[in-house]
Amino acid sequence: MLPSSARPKIPENVAVVLEISRGSFADGFSVKLQILEDGRTIQEDDDLPHIPAASEMPQLYQEWKNTSLENSRQLQAVPAQVTNVANLETWKQRAEELENYCRRWFEDGAFRSLRDRIRANTRVSTDQSVPIIIRCPTQDDNQNEILRRLPWHIWDLFTNLPNAEFALFTGFREQVPTFKAPVRVLAIFGSSQDGLQLEQDAAALTLLEQRGAQIVKQSEPSQEKISHLLFDQNWDILFFAGHSSSEGKSGQIQISDGEFLPLDALNKSLTKAVKRGLKLAIFNSCDGLKIADFLAKLNVPAVIVMREPVPDRIAYQFLLYFLREFSQGKPLCLAVREARDRLESVQGTFPAASWLPAVCLNPNQPEFVWPDKTPQNRKSSFFLSRSRLMLGLAGIIAVSIPITINRCQIFPSTCIQPVPIADDVEKFISFGKQPIADSRVRLSEPYLSLKEQGITAFAQGRYGDAIAIFDNLRNKSTPGFSLAALKDPEILIYRNNALVNLRRTQNPNLPIYTIAVAAPLNFNFGLDIVFGVAQAQDVAVKDGLNLQVIIANDSNKPAQARRVAEILSNNTKVLAVVGHYTSPNTCAALKVYSPKELVVISPTSTVVHLQSNPDCYDPNKVFYRTVSSSRVEAYSLVQYLVENLKKTQPKVVVFYNSQEEFSKDLFEQFKQVLRAFNGRIIAEFDLSDPKFDITKLPPEVRDADALAILPDGGTDDSTALKKTIDIIKLNKGKKPILGANPLYLQEVIDKAKTTTVNSLFLAVDWHHNQCGAENYKKEINEYWGGDLNRRTALADEAVQAVLQAIKLSNSPVNRQEIRQKLSETGIRPETAASSKIIDGLKISFNARGDRREFTTRAIVSVNKQLKFDLVKDVPCPKK
Repeated sequence: MLPSSARPKIPENVAVVLEISRGSFADGFSVKLQILEDGRTIQEDDDLPHIPAASEMPQLYQEWKNTSLENSRQLQAVPAQVTNVANLETWKQRAEELENYCRRWFEDGAFRSLRDRIRANTRVSTDQSVPIIIRCPTQDDNQNEILRRLPWHIWDLFTNLPNAEFALFTGFREQVPTFKAPVRVLAIFGSSQDGLQLEQDAAALTLLEQRGAQIVKQSEPSQEKISHLLFDQNWDILFFAGHSSSEGKSGQIQISDGEFLPLDALNKSLTKAVKRGLKLAIFNSCDGLKIADFLAKLNVPAVIVMREPVPDRIAYQFLLYFLREFSQGKPLCLAVREARDRLESVQGTFPAASWLPAVCLNPNQPEFVWPDKTPQNRKSSFFLSRSRLMLGLAGIIAVSIPITINRCQIFPSTCIQPVPIADDVEKFISFGKQPIADSRVRLSEPYLSLKEQGITAFAQGRYGDAIAIFDNLRNKSTPGFSLAALKDPEILIYRNNALVNLRRTQNPNLPIYTIAVAAPLNFNFGLDIVFGVAQAQDVAVKDGLNLQVIIANDSNKPAQARRVAEILSNNTKVLAVVGHYTSPNTCAALKVYSPKELVVISPTSTVVHLQSNPDCYDPNKVFYRTVSSSRVEAYSLVQYLVENLKKTQPKVVVFYNSQEEFSKDLFEQFKQVLRAFNGRIIAEFDLSDPKFDITKLPPEVRDADALAILPDGGTDDSTALKKTIDIIKLNKGKKPILGANPLYLQEVIDKAKTTTVNSLFLAVDWHHNQCGAENYKKEINEYWGGDLNRRTALADEAVQAVLQAIKLSNSPVNRQEIRQKLSETGIRPETAASSKIIDGLKISFNARGDRREFTTRAIVSVNKQLKFDLVKDVPCPKK
């Protein structure tokens, strides 16, 4: 072994230049490879195999380009510029044709040779980036333009080299110093003509302010104003948002309605700005390659542009993703790659979104990194300010809703309003290498330290030690045993993940099957779901199946659920997801899962027709649920009211939340079922109404046979749930209350106390005293030291359904096969998994993803011991 002083030092900066020169798409191209370390060329190869011909490329690219979008940030008023609008299917088809053709081109032996040579000769650490800089000096300008606009990022070089990001060549120039605090930013916001929402870009820039940047913002400034600012002050970053195009010699921007500014009109002031330290230009606008070329001639070291017309929403999302990563210290190219990868989640609605951004670089230039010079209390103040920023963004979005956006008329599904993105969502996701942020699990010492030791051992690859520590935590015979440690599902999941990985190290040929559970771990009802997944995994691992589980905390917020879904769906190892808790969270995540063909099985999301709901966007039909729908819930409640409580033709007062999808859906189903039983609603009250008086019951209650209280599941906040508890207490047990499933919480009983006894009735798909549930009740007690509820049981069933699909699939198992096997259970009952939670039951789904076996629910109420108890069972399944 070499002494440390003799080992080759990893360079601080690595760049690869791929020069495509002589040739054509008809005949192929010659290629030259150059690798630089810290500005010095360490390898140069010009004897490489020629890149093969791709004769159809120009036509395929032109057909794709011609299907551009309205309401992009492209200059609509530039002469000879036409916006052609295609329907979404045509747009998808053109993008797929070009992408597939490029993939076949990249699979040629010449590209494989380039890939292998680059991988073998680049030495970087995990936090460094490797820009793969495309240089196109062929003698045909049209060919050069097409080469620079191709989706290079789909070349498998970038899959095999995760630190790499494709870039475009600007020129070999002298290095300039990197950023120093405070970073000064000149932000110019041009015309918002055609409904551009540039205030969102302005709000996103606040991320840089929280990291110490000094930002000067100018909205629709004159040419003279821009020139003076560039001439007279020092700037590190020049930012522009608005309309632009590559027309003319230098490209041009629209600085106000009807006023267009060619970049060469700012030649002298931009030159002065570069001499005074301008390092990075970001043009978050359309068709910016000509702008980048002009700025490169003025020696701007790095430029970020969009290579084609870009929809307003995509431009904003890219900026937010990029600034988030860059401001946190990721090198420039890695931050661009991260932002580009996240755009893939919207490609179901905007094909080729991830193709658009490009960074243009000087290969000699050391990578730009945000300076880490902030106050000592930076972390806390940053997160506080970030929260304020997100509130500001929410306000901007709310104000912008009335604006008519032409793009929505063509692609309605692309017009989902931008949502705030939670900070550091990766901290809310773990399979054992880190604790999960904001988890409700609280351990006292020494159990907390032991858990942390187990996580550290797991992260270091000491799987045997991790298993021993986690087992020690759960072992009842350990002196000073803590019940809280036994009731921590994270410990059991991390323990089994460690065992699965230990088996893999001992036998590399053993497959690992990875699933995820997504739930709000900051609430007890979220932990209930994780209990079920942990229990099912433990049984599977004991049976010899290497099932690994990733835990994700969505905090019961749709914005975070969507962000969690992006991370999980981009992890190709994840075969299925169990979750989310509420229907709004599942709906938000489904928009991401479906385009990636990632199955999600919810044990608790009950909104009717969720899979076919256009707002949830599930074209690949990946949604399934082990729980019955809110239609079944409403039917079971009304039937119990009429047949068991003997309230014929009942008069009901209803309380619900008009602002939440689950509550609205259950209310609608309840109305329909109540009418079918000849009942009627005599009054309805909105729990979201701030004027609703919670100090007394409405007078209509006196004439009612029952109350129906249908709150939401605490999505985003718990206001409706708190009001519900107040109503239960005010009722004092006098009128029967038909409640929605979110009330199936011990804390509801603890707060409302005896006012719930024999008066609060809920409809559930599983109870531990139910016919056929005895074996599972015993198993739950052994695992967790007490009875749990339907959320745990139905989450266990979700895992059983996935495991059955895995067993029936060919090796290697993929997402498509999981979806196919689940969809077959409705037409081939013999392929369905057998339920563990109720003996004799199957787990099968119809074409809508709904559970087939549950056509009615059991009814529970509160007994004198202040526990939920079974008051009406469902018929036992036939064995």
